[in-house]
Amino acid sequence: MKMYSLTDNTFLVLLGAGLFLVYIYFKRAFTYWRKMEVPQLDPTFPFGDMASVIFRKQNMGDKIKEIYDKMKGQRYAGLYFFSRKAFLPLDPIIIKDILNKDFQHFHDRGIYYDEENDPLSAHLFSIAGPKWKNLRAKLTPAYSPGKLKYMFGTIVECGHDMINTLEEITKNDGDVEIKEILARYTTDVIGSCAFGLKCNCMRDPQAEFRLMGKRAFTQTVGDLLKMIIIRSFPSVAKILGLGVFSGTVTNFFSRVVKETIEYREKNNVSRPDFLQLLIQLRKNGQIDDEVDYDKVKLPIGIALTMEEAAAQAFIFFLAGFETTSTTISFALYEMALNGNIQQKAREEVNKLFEKHQGITYESVMEMSYLEMVILETMRKYPPAPVFLRKCTKTYNIPDTKVVIKQGQSVLIPCYGLHRDAEYFPEPELFQPDRFNEENKSKIWDYTYMPFGDGPRNCIGMRFAMIQAKIALSLTLRNFNFNLTKKTKLPLKMETKGIILAPVGGLWLDLKPNSLKKNE
Repeated sequence: MKMYSLTDNTFLVLLGAGLFLVYIYFKRAFTYWRKMEVPQLDPTFPFGDMASVIFRKQNMGDKIKEIYDKMKGQRYAGLYFFSRKAFLPLDPIIIKDILNKDFQHFHDRGIYYDEENDPLSAHLFSIAGPKWKNLRAKLTPAYSPGKLKYMFGTIVECGHDMINTLEEITKNDGDVEIKEILARYTTDVIGSCAFGLKCNCMRDPQAEFRLMGKRAFTQTVGDLLKMIIIRSFPSVAKILGLGVFSGTVTNFFSRVVKETIEYREKNNVSRPDFLQLLIQLRKNGQIDDEVDYDKVKLPIGIALTMEEAAAQAFIFFLAGFETTSTTISFALYEMALNGNIQQKAREEVNKLFEKHQGITYESVMEMSYLEMVILETMRKYPPAPVFLRKCTKTYNIPDTKVVIKQGQSVLIPCYGLHRDAEYFPEPELFQPDRFNEENKSKIWDYTYMPFGDGPRNCIGMRFAMIQAKIALSLTLRNFNFNLTKKTKLPLKMETKGIILAPVGGLWLDLKPNSLKKNE
């Protein structure tokens, strides 16, 4: 009996000593930025500055904006994710240096990927170094104006399907949860353009593509724990073979891409979509002749593997459907709140539809006011409220003693900048005219970055704008819309994930207008 008690006491002493040492380790780690003379908040043991994000009380965008607002007046701040250090630049000049001028020090995003255990994670958004540079140059022609015009008809077809669905839904009741409808629209667009498949999500909300898209952006408790391991101990995550996405999602998209490519290659089938361009890269290592490969010094002969092609189609899907559908939803919401803006946008759309006899590539390109509406929507609700860079070579902030060490993360506070009254007066107001020709020149450099900036900006920004313009112009052409009793005001944002999205979706009251027709 005494032996048991002694062993039990010894265990408790050792456990207490271990916990004390861990506490001391974290307390010392939390003094790092202060010793570097970088302003910081008071981190919480053991979560650092991210306890509210870890426990899903805030999303990452809101948290970083909160820190940005608290640190306003400083040029930068230091953060902690558990014991890991992250640098938060607040000064647009420093941000410009990091994203552009001194890009050679920050050319990676620092996003975890594992080509062996999770090949879909090794896409253009996450890969690093020379491999990213080569792939970016090879994929750039896929997003040229010519190639986007090539896919335009496919996107418009999905837009008409959306309008037909809205007409059916609103026959008896005009109330529509527009976010879900738009998510199905963008899933159909990306499914068709990136995978060459008719997803039919607009007609069937339970279509497999829609379900897989939802699962990709749904973070379970298990997913959260897995991401904590991945972010805190990436080498351990690789040993354990942890993937960024669930096996169900990765297996589905890998299978779809493989089967579709093999079918097309075997049967010599060609379609006007992104997947066809990936097939060109698989065969020839390049897309047509739209880039001078000798000038950019790329190894033309290195073609994409099936896994690499699947990864690029996958990121095209992930980056394109959720962010764009959310942006379109917020644009409709703001136009429902601001009837004068809605009417002005509708008048422009009607004028251009009549000029070009319907919706054409040219009419969409001329929708300047509607573009201003989208730009202001992305200012107020940036699709990526925070984006990452990783220091790849130790960097000294110009004119300071502050050093960002190799391997440390940098967080760019897009949401904070977009809602800063110093750069955008009355930031809570929705004012598309901020982006007219006269006012655009007054916007400070590197204070507006909905698609990121520098060499690693979003490669698909033109595609996203066309997709949004088509959906908005067709909706404006066919419907008048207002808020409904089901619209939850003020809007509250989801605390899960990294994309700004309203809790419970967005409800609008849609009524067919006198010009109800699908050109």
